[in-house]
Order: sequence, then C-alpha cells, then structure tokens
Amino acid sequence: MDIKDLNELRNEFEALQKNMQQESCVDDSCVTDESREDYPDYLVAMYKEVMPPAKSGVYFSRWDLKAMAAELDEHFALDIRERMFQNFMKWVSNPDDMRLVMDQFVKNMDMKCDLYREYSERFPSTKPIFDKKIAKAQSTKKYLDKVFTEFFT
Repeated sequence: MDIKDLNELRNEFEALQKNMQQESCVDDSCVTDESREDYPDYLVAMYKEVMPPAKSGVYFSRWDLKAMAAELDEHFALDIRERMFQNFMKWVSNPDDMRLVMDQFVKNMDMKCDLYREYSERFPSTKPIFDKKIAKAQSTKKYLDKVFTEFFT
C-alpha cells in the first residue's frame, strides 16, 4: 500500500466518521441553520421545554401526541417524536388553535400527575421522586401559559 492509497483511505475514514457523527447527533451542537425547519422560535423553545421529561416531569410518547392530536380531529402518522410535535404544531393557525393544543398538553400532564400521585400513595418510598416530577409538570404548565401570553395575546 503506497502513500496515495493511505491518504485516500484516511479521507474516506474521516468522511465516514463525520457522517456518523452527524447522524448520531443528540443535541443541537451539530445542527446547522440550514437543517432547521422554518418554525417560529417559540416552537423550538416549547419543544425543548415541554418534550424532555427531565424538564417537564412528563414523558410525551408518540402515542400521546397522536391521541392529543386526534382529540382535535388532527391525524398524522407515527414518526419520531420531534417530527410528530412539528406536525401537531402545524395545525395551529390562530390563538384559539394554540389554546386548544396547549390545553391538550395540560390535560395530558394532569392525567400523568394523577398517576404519579396514585403511585406515591401506593408506594410511599417513591413519593419524593414523583413529587419532583409533579413540581416540574406544574412549572411546565406555567411556562405554556407564559408562551401563550407572550406570543398569542
């Protein structure tokens, strides 16, 4: 193997490594402006605040998103959660629609918090864990109200 072949192999390896790194990007550190959809900033912020269970205290599954949309007579295919969230938010065309969507998120959070309370009662040692999740959900509901007030009133 000569130097030319080695350089070609190195270049192919670097390209493959770069491609794999972009595909496995978990956070926004490798997302470029060109790869972002043209959504208002509040939707990106909402996604980052509402969808991660570590921030909102509640996990919104793909089925949860599909069921919430179905309650508003909106239907879309199962897909990755972020894309489903974007499809759900495309339905919003006015403040009334946004209120309906936010009400669906709040309803879902309330339902899950009720389950958390039930688990806390059945298994008292889990109470501190579920209390934190409930507090995060309450904070997230306030955040949704703030977003609605700032962008839709």
